[in-house]
Amino acid sequence: MDIRKKFLSAQLFLFAFCASAYAGWTPTDGLRLKSPDKKIEISVNQDADGLFYMVKKGKTSVLDKSPLGIIVDGNDLGKGVSFVDEPEITKIDEEYPIFGNHAVAEDKAVEAWVSLEASGVRYGLVVRAYNDGVAVRYVLPDGAKHIGGERTTWTLPQGVKNVAWAEYDPGYERYARVSLMDGVADKEYVAGPITVELEKGYATLAEADCEAYPDMAFAREENAFRSVFPASDKGWDIKRLADESDKVLSGTYKGKNVSPWRCAIIADDLTALVNSDLLTNLCPAPEAGRDFSWVKPGRCLWQWWSVGAPRYEDQKAWFDAAAKLGWEYYLIDDGWRDWRKDGKDQWALLEEVIAYGKSVGVQSLVWVNSAEMRDAASRRAYLERVKAIGAAGIKIDFIPAPTAEIMQWYAGGMQDCAELRLLLNYHGSVKPTGLSRTYPNDITREAVRGNEWQILRYGRVLPQSHYVALPFTRLMSGPADVTPVTLNPKEIATGGYSWPHEFAQCIVFLSPITHFSDHYSYYLDSPFCDLLKAVPTVWDETLVLPSTVLGDVVAYARRKGNEWWIGVMKGDKARELEIPLDVLEKQKNAVLLFDDENELASVVREDRKVSKKEVLKVKLRAGGGFVGRFY
Repeated sequence: MDIRKKFLSAQLFLFAFCASAYAGWTPTDGLRLKSPDKKIEISVNQDADGLFYMVKKGKTSVLDKSPLGIIVDGNDLGKGVSFVDEPEITKIDEEYPIFGNHAVAEDKAVEAWVSLEASGVRYGLVVRAYNDGVAVRYVLPDGAKHIGGERTTWTLPQGVKNVAWAEYDPGYERYARVSLMDGVADKEYVAGPITVELEKGYATLAEADCEAYPDMAFAREENAFRSVFPASDKGWDIKRLADESDKVLSGTYKGKNVSPWRCAIIADDLTALVNSDLLTNLCPAPEAGRDFSWVKPGRCLWQWWSVGAPRYEDQKAWFDAAAKLGWEYYLIDDGWRDWRKDGKDQWALLEEVIAYGKSVGVQSLVWVNSAEMRDAASRRAYLERVKAIGAAGIKIDFIPAPTAEIMQWYAGGMQDCAELRLLLNYHGSVKPTGLSRTYPNDITREAVRGNEWQILRYGRVLPQSHYVALPFTRLMSGPADVTPVTLNPKEIATGGYSWPHEFAQCIVFLSPITHFSDHYSYYLDSPFCDLLKAVPTVWDETLVLPSTVLGDVVAYARRKGNEWWIGVMKGDKARELEIPLDVLEKQKNAVLLFDDENELASVVREDRKVSKKEVLKVKLRAGGGFVGRFY
């Protein structure tokens, strides 16, 4: 036998084996698809009510019968559905580096491409099963012109214990909370992701790879959440913006126009949930040949929160302070465009301060209002000018509601910045959907009610329950620029937050470039300045400690190299915790920061040796916290 025929025969046998091992299909019984470890199964079928899916882990239901379907050109393609051909089955097995809760993501899945017909229209459904979740996306009919919405729903089983959710607005700057299912706004828009505590384990409902489609939110209907599109609630046309037509993220998959992925992360415990890479796994790999080795995480000093608009005369002091702290970046925020001095305009002065920053080893990030770059040409021209004067990155703020057109604009900005080697931070923005895999320079974004809301000069105060809900709502979609660590005593007094709570924010809230909110004087004069100089922003390993309780207390242990850091944030009731140190391999030096029972702007600090057999007893006040460094 010809060796090529032998090889082809082996490939066909392997495909048949994989298909039979992970997938089952008949025209009447629909599709059953199993994860690589065979513990999770997603089934897709149709009945008189229309197309639906169900998800199980082992024998336990994660999602009960849940409608599927999309309305295209006036046709509800979830009704009267028939399966056209046997699904194409593909296995995915790869790894890639990430800036996140760990350093390397594993992408292992089984995918089925299902051909369907409804109302005489051919379309498709792509289904994936992972060891930590499931996802589906629609393949739009050839020649489709308009989408009227989706039927996609996540129907939860009875016995849901808690739901972590947030109110919706286009910029994702509303309250996060944890409640019973009945406490979730009924038939009103709810922001994603949503995390539910099931009778056994957890699930997070989300979307991934939103490139050219409006942002998706949820509407609760009894024990289910249905997909809705607040920015385009009357539907939208399927069209590629001419000035974004050459971008990598085109809203296609294998040459076909598709929806984003609709997905559920599934985990036995919170550590597995937080460490899921499902959203980035569902996004494209970087463009072949694109180098992102220049993308560097780090700490960033920032003046707007503490003093308002930056003053040109003060900039050297801020750069010098960042250098003293050993931090990598300084953000020049809104206000620099008003600089004028000695016949020089704002651009000439901005170039001067950026050059000074480089002279002391600190890179600059520059703020811009998106109104100055709302089309591809003006965006590119502005970004090229920022790059030419030496900036390392851009912060783009005040972005319009996330329609299909604006989502293409977001994708174009990611690519422009990648080509120009600029770090990117979207503010006043939509949530991320995993596309930092495609463009790692999209290093953080706001889309969160963070410390910009907890600010005295505007009389705004965040409830203590909000911060302990964020890790399982907005943070589940990707890094969030919460702008943590406020130390000004007057500022933290308004919300009743302690210094350890504030420091713990930069450990719990992931942001590869972390913008610290307060004035540098508070950091340089703090009794834990040494820890501020040392704290990482990305991690090699992350554990959610067993003492974590949704809506009450969040406790993370994170490792970078040989060091462990623990950050604990408390909600609105005092509590005492026990934290075993069994993650440590051997005896370590430790710095421990406890709440001061008598004063918010203070810590009780211990510097001593600890062993892996020790159990720390931590007394937390409401709005309190704990920080530990083990080295």
